[in-house]
Amino acid sequence: MRLSILSCNYGGGHRRVGEAIAAEWEAQTGGRAEVIDYFARFVHPVFDAITKFSYIQSVRRAPIMYGMFYKATGEIRPDSPVQRAINRMGLERLDRYLKAERPDVVCCVHCTPAGTMSDLKIAGRGEVPCLTVITDYVTHSQWIHPRVDEYCVPAAEVRDGLLARGISAQRITVTGLPIERKFLRALDRAAIARRLDLAPDRPVILVMAGAYAMLGGVGDVARLLARFPRPLQALIVCGHDRRLADQVRARMAGSPHPFQVFEYVDNVEELMAASDLLITKAGGVTVSEAMVLRLPMLIYRPIPGQEEGNTKYLLDHGAALAPKTPEMLHSMLETLLADPARLAAMKQAAAGLARPGATRDVVAHLAQLAGTSLRPAPQRTLATSIPRT
Repeated sequence: MRLSILSCNYGGGHRRVGEAIAAEWEAQTGGRAEVIDYFARFVHPVFDAITKFSYIQSVRRAPIMYGMFYKATGEIRPDSPVQRAINRMGLERLDRYLKAERPDVVCCVHCTPAGTMSDLKIAGRGEVPCLTVITDYVTHSQWIHPRVDEYCVPAAEVRDGLLARGISAQRITVTGLPIERKFLRALDRAAIARRLDLAPDRPVILVMAGAYAMLGGVGDVARLLARFPRPLQALIVCGHDRRLADQVRARMAGSPHPFQVFEYVDNVEELMAASDLLITKAGGVTVSEAMVLRLPMLIYRPIPGQEEGNTKYLLDHGAALAPKTPEMLHSMLETLLADPARLAAMKQAAAGLARPGATRDVVAHLAQLAGTSLRPAPQRTLATSIPRT
């Protein structure tokens, strides 16, 4: 059985969700899965490069304008001329791909290919079943299309948003947001701490700037941690931004606190497992990984739009705080480090939101659409059993 996953590479989260689903599909069905960058493959590589660059720069340099754009497109009807024009991007090439490769099922982890798949079905040009995985904890109209067969959503709040916009309950399942298998394995915090040379008597603060370093104010966070009055140790991940990593090292130089600065890493699960608190923006994948690993969060300068929705979800359920200024960040960090009970309550809240079976559940729905079945589920020791004191 063959699965085609239509993704994109804006920010990295969509791709990570697609890769997690692909690995689970191959493990659980014995079939093949292909993750495709929709814009690069079916629209044009130059269009993909320009729009990716524009997205990153708008988030970094004009976040208010990006937020206005996101909100303005949040109520577009699926049959509007604007949405239909968006859906036509890559439609002919996607149609040729589906006819040539004949996947048994398609999974969309970005909203644009979901609309294109829907329009192909409306035009009578394809009947491949299509499941869409919504990758943020917020409802946005560009994900909603009449001929998507099923939706897998990260939380009940998103399900309710789809219901309010006319999607039938039979087409929606609350699965959680798919994450990689490595976040589900049992992790030995003490062994990881020794490997990272972390002191057992100091709280560990993890700072994640995102794959493309879109967390605003990382330098301010580094400066705050460098001068913080309480003992701590910091792990700061700067993603694909060597210059930012060098700037952070310079700002942390001379600090009385131990710190380590990383560029892009592939062991985020270990860094999270060794940490007591995460300072990050609110990417859907990152916060989902943190919840599975029972890691409370300080959400700092989230991207306007989808990450504001993710932040609200975390705040509403008590798994995070959201300082808006460096002064508020300092105050909230001081409060949490001085109040272990408050920090423990946030850890418990994060654990309560976690959906470690999300990836398998999504694959089960894909398999059902494709007319196959999963292998028996293995007995699994979840990473949520990591002891935290």
